[in-house]
Amino acid sequence: MDQLKFALGPYEFFASIIGGSPLVIVLFLLFNPIAGPQDLFLVFKNNLSTSAALMSAFISYLLGGGIQGVSWRYFLALCRIFKRDYGYFGDMIPRKHQQLPHDANEIADLELDFEDRLVLLLREKTGIPQKLNWLDARLTSYLKENGSQAPITAELHLVNHIMYRNLSLGFLILSLTFVINTLRVQSFILEQSILILLLLGLSYAMFFRSLSFKKWHNRELLLGFYFSARRTQHP
Repeated sequence: MDQLKFALGPYEFFASIIGGSPLVIVLFLLFNPIAGPQDLFLVFKNNLSTSAALMSAFISYLLGGGIQGVSWRYFLALCRIFKRDYGYFGDMIPRKHQQLPHDANEIADLELDFEDRLVLLLREKTGIPQKLNWLDARLTSYLKENGSQAPITAELHLVNHIMYRNLSLGFLILSLTFVINTLRVQSFILEQSILILLLLGLSYAMFFRSLSFKKWHNRELLLGFYFSARRTQHP
């Protein structure tokens, strides 16, 4: 457990700062409308100081931690829109759970592949909840109880997932802020339009990056659970 805290402590801190950084710029633009990206660069350059950087980092850390609930709902909404599954095995676990018989004698007569054995172990060791969101917490608890190192890697993937989904939401809000800012200053600049499109592209890319880390998090827990449970069955 101490190793887990050591691995995640500083990493999670900086990940929260990075994830909240676009929202710091959003707050600045809401109170200081500018005519274009070049003006924003000049403002930051002229006001750059150690105290301002530390204050911005602290605010970014608070925002990065505070929007996690909102960014999770945002992530789920994008998964539905783009028809993406954030589970490593997709819908395999509930589908196999329905297909496999519950009678031990009937199961003994079947030729089981890896996915079948995984689902049967989940039934036996942790149970399969109605909402697969709850399965990760059960797997983490099981692995920690059995002294597995898999939760350390899984938690690192989860921190990256949260950081990238926060960035995705932050870049989306920032692009909308630049649109509003253009209307406020009543000045259309080509560079600002390009920047808005770039931010939307970054938001899209950050979503898929966060999706990958979420799948890797789920994969690490499931595979770690499988081999840990198999060792328990066959010491």
